[in-house]
Parts: sequence; structure tokens; C-alpha cells
Amino acid sequence: MPVVLFLIFFLPQAFGTALVNRSQYLNTEVLPDGLWTFGLSHGETSGNNSSSFGSGGGKVSNQDYFSRDVSYNTLLDEIDDPLERELADAAFDVYGVNKNQNAGNVINDVSVSQKSDAYIFGRGFGKKLSLFAIFPVVTLDMRFTSKFELSDSLKELADKLIQDGQYQKAQEILEKSQNALAQRLQETSYRGDYPGRITTLANVYLTTRYKALQTGKFNLSSDTSLVVPAGRKSDTRDFLYLRINEEQYSVRQSLTGSFEPSRRNALLSSVYYHKRFPFEKARRIPMNGVSPISQDIDPNTNMQYGDSWGTSAQANHLFSDSFLIYAGQSFEIKNRDRISGGVFSGDRYRYLEKNSSQSLSISYLGFAYNSISSFLAKKFIIPMDVNVQYSLTQSGKNTFNNQALTMNLMVFYK
Repeated sequence: MPVVLFLIFFLPQAFGTALVNRSQYLNTEVLPDGLWTFGLSHGETSGNNSSSFGSGGGKVSNQDYFSRDVSYNTLLDEIDDPLERELADAAFDVYGVNKNQNAGNVINDVSVSQKSDAYIFGRGFGKKLSLFAIFPVVTLDMRFTSKFELSDSLKELADKLIQDGQYQKAQEILEKSQNALAQRLQETSYRGDYPGRITTLANVYLTTRYKALQTGKFNLSSDTSLVVPAGRKSDTRDFLYLRINEEQYSVRQSLTGSFEPSRRNALLSSVYYHKRFPFEKARRIPMNGVSPISQDIDPNTNMQYGDSWGTSAQANHLFSDSFLIYAGQSFEIKNRDRISGGVFSGDRYRYLEKNSSQSLSISYLGFAYNSISSFLAKKFIIPMDVNVQYSLTQSGKNTFNNQALTMNLMVFYK
């Protein structure tokens, strides 16, 4: 009797997250001509990072979202060697196993927290134009555990092997189930030391802001950004596919308008569209829709991450010339990724597109302190702007559910 191969299945490309809880602050102002600004923005997720919004929009634990049921047919799909696959299939038939039946459950538990420090440089040109360069450094802390719970039918299969004198084969099944992750990574030439913490430079934003319209009560500005990928990229030996940056140049365009019904109150609204362009990259192509683990690599996989768009609304109240409080709501959608290639069957590429469409709704509250008026009155030592914000994810699809705290510090020089 051949050895019945036992394989385990893991989370899909979970960290290719384009929509995340991040700082939101609407502003239509441009820098005065010749004024420089230098800034630091620090943000991090807070609270319990153990839940997500699933593909249907419902809130689920990360364990439920990333865990999978495994059938015997899926086990067979994972066997690369045709002869071994045929022998395992025959073994299932000999012992009366229904191959559509559940062989077990992979229990994955994932927690991801993120921190970012963005370094900002900007300058005003004329009365209507400002240029900015933003360099974010991102830190991801990941905790990941995986175990396999055998179904009753798989336990019965192991018992039958023992009764037939196939103790070694039954023991192999049980031993592999206890250390399946490490063994499977070794078999398929992945790095066994998948990262727990990563710190890297991420997308660089080169942004122009143009004051398109300015009247007594209404302002309209246009922000155009060239997004330049930088820092660490995943390669084919990484078990966790970490999409930290765009991996290809992209363009983001936004329009922001403000209406000031009174001197101390303002209403702001913004819309944006982020266009992503196709590119080619070496990717491992999964064998089935349950597991991303595969030895098969397409060196020229056609990749196009989905475009995203969003809208935001914000209300400001100015308590004094220096102190402002604001609250807002944002909503974003990211389209499904498009991935294709000519080396393997099309359905295997489509497995990489699963759960790649996203939506995210965030509420945020913050305050800002601006010392420019006090500086001009010689009551404060430097001209600066401080912004502190708390944001909370309200709803989403295929996104982590978390809270975030952000602080921005900008200083000015002329």
C-alpha cells in the first residue's frame, strides 16, 4: 500500500492589502511662494488587531477569515508527482474514501499591526502651486500560527491503516499533520523563516497641489501624485506575499473643495481615483483555490492591481486662530486584481485574484494646532502645525478591522 501523502493548506495572499486604515485630513490650502515645509507623520494601529471584514462584508475573527476546510480532492490536487497522485488516489478508493468529503480543517490565526513614519518635504511656488515629496517608512508586525484538525474520516483512515499493519504509513500521516507547515515549505523551496517584523521604505509620493478656484467662501484644489514604488518587495521564496508597495508606477488624482459658511466653520469634500498600470513579475502560481503554496513559477506573470477610488467628507470648527477640531467620514473601493499568464491553466492564475476586491469605510476625529499667527505676533518660538487624529474602521470587505492613531508635525521656513 502506498504512503498516503498528507498536505496542509494555508491562507491566500492575505497581505496584498491596498486599502488600510490611514490618516485622513482634508485641506485645500497651498504654501505661500518660497515657503518651505518639513514634516513628520507617525501613525500606528491600536486596539485588538484580531478581526477582519470578510468577502461578504461581515465582521469575522482573523482565525475564521483565514482558516480553510480541506477535501480529499484538494489533497490530491497538491501532489506534484503524477505517479504519487495516482497511488494516493488508488489508496483512497481502496479504503472507500469519498474524495469530496472533508479531510480536515486548517486553523490559521493571523494578527498584523502596522506603524509608519512619513517624512514630508514641500515648497510653495507662486500663489497657486505647491510641490511635495513624501517618503513613508512602514513597519509590519505579524503573528501567524497554523494547525490542522483531522476530520473523523481521516482519523478512521489512519486507524484502518494501523489495523492492516500499515502502522508506519498511519504514523507518517499523523506526524506530518503536527508539523505540516515547516515540512511543506521545505518541500517547495520557500524560506522557512517567514518574517515576523519588517521595516522598509514604501511608496514615494511626488505630489503637486494646484489651487484651481478661490472665492470668498469656496476653494477648490487639485492634487496629482506620481506614486513611485520603493523598498522591500516579495520574491518567489517568500511564503507570505507582502505587498507593501505598488510594485509599479501609478498615478493618483484627487479634487478637494471647501465651503466656509462662517469664519470659524468649514465643510470639505474630496474625491480621488488611483490608476494602476500592468507589469510583469515572477510569481508562484497556486495549484488550487485553497493553498497558495506551489513549486510552479511563472517568470512573466501579467499583473495589474485593481484601481481604487474614494470619497471623503469633513467638518471643521475653528475655536481660535490657532486651534481647530474636525471630524470626518471616508469611503473607498478597490477593484479586483487582474492576473494572467501563459504557462499554466487560467483557473490557477485566477486563484490569485480571489478576495482582492476591497471596500473600506472609516470615521475619524482630530484636532490641529497652528502656531503661525502666534509666531508672527512673537508669542511662539517657531511656526508649526500639529495634527493628532484617531480613526476607526466602520465597515469593509476583505480588509482588516482596526483603529489607528496618527500625529503629524509640520514646521515652516522661508
